[in-house]
Amino acid sequence: MTQINQTKLEFAKNRTAVFQHFLQLEIEKGASAEHLAFLDQGINHSPYQTELTNYSSYLKQQPMRFRPYPVLGQLPTIHTEELNFLHQDIKEACICLGSWQDGKIEGLWLGRNALHNTQFWSATKLIPVLNVLSQIDHKAAQTSPQDWIIRNPDNVEIQLPFCQAVEDIVTYQKSLDSSNALSAMMKRFETRSKLERWLKTITGNWDLEFQGDYGESPVIKYPEVYDPLTQQILLQSAPETPRGENLVSAYDLTRIISMIGWHHHLIPECRFPGITEENLYCTITALGKDPARFIDAAFNLLGLENIIQSPVILSKLGHGPSSLRNTIETTYMAFLQFIDPLPKSQGKSAKLRSLAFTIRGAIPIEDIENFDQESIHLDARIATEVTEIIRRIITEEIAEIS
Repeated sequence: MTQINQTKLEFAKNRTAVFQHFLQLEIEKGASAEHLAFLDQGINHSPYQTELTNYSSYLKQQPMRFRPYPVLGQLPTIHTEELNFLHQDIKEACICLGSWQDGKIEGLWLGRNALHNTQFWSATKLIPVLNVLSQIDHKAAQTSPQDWIIRNPDNVEIQLPFCQAVEDIVTYQKSLDSSNALSAMMKRFETRSKLERWLKTITGNWDLEFQGDYGESPVIKYPEVYDPLTQQILLQSAPETPRGENLVSAYDLTRIISMIGWHHHLIPECRFPGITEENLYCTITALGKDPARFIDAAFNLLGLENIIQSPVILSKLGHGPSSLRNTIETTYMAFLQFIDPLPKSQGKSAKLRSLAFTIRGAIPIEDIENFDQESIHLDARIATEVTEIIRRIITEEIAEIS
């Protein structure tokens, strides 16, 4: 946000003083009836002369503003030049700022290569979990994920609590099994092509690919979701299909995490098909336990830890070396909401700040087998850029463009 000179703004309220100021300039410039200081000043000394060639394109611009949250399958308008402040190591980014108008959520979407489809590593693991919720809610809306178990139909003694599986996927704590193996299992409840199509109908990005796995075999190859309270089999595994790639965009992931965070405020046409607010609870709890704490670090550095109120931090990390691109990469998908009391110091009301964002950072590595320094460098870079995003939200250097 450009610093406004409050002294000059106050001075301009005194019209008599302003008149005297301009009159003095007339004298200093030696003005006469034949050549007045302002009427006859000319363009040659104007600081805006160099902008003349841009006027035609500038006149075609429309002001950016918050718009109603897009319905399922609809791409929002993503402003593509507003994230230039991000470091060059951030290859893709998408931010959606939330605002409320007449009780309905509206968004302002900003991006850097936001629709570029690439590998976002483990940040995509949330997608099959949501698909399972959507499928079951359509069939058995009265059941609760807290009661569900995932079991092996050939050996029903092998049982995995659904919510604990989701938590293990996010936290990597391995109380049941590895995050990769559990995520591969979650993908077994739909064919790869149908899961990919489901995701496309949510985000509206019809060029994405989502038919890959996560490097490990599923914990249970042919799982089923069972509710012991109703003694119902809620969902069974789908036929196996050929494996592909997981290539999505920063926009797709921002859309997904924002739909979770703003579910309560979205109209039905904008929500995940069939998923109720209650059935998102264990997913929200798991996302709140993400090991990646970039936002915590940002709040600490900015001195906001003990100032903000009612914070919500949901996130999912992704990280790994790419032998194909010879880079080390970190992805971070997050939803952040908090009450900011700082405006009170200016006599204003506290503000509810709410946003979703996804970034992917990548730096080249010299040795794919020994990348400690590069990983450390990238970790610090992601923390730095997340801090800058939050700083600009607090100072409204981003929101001012709305």
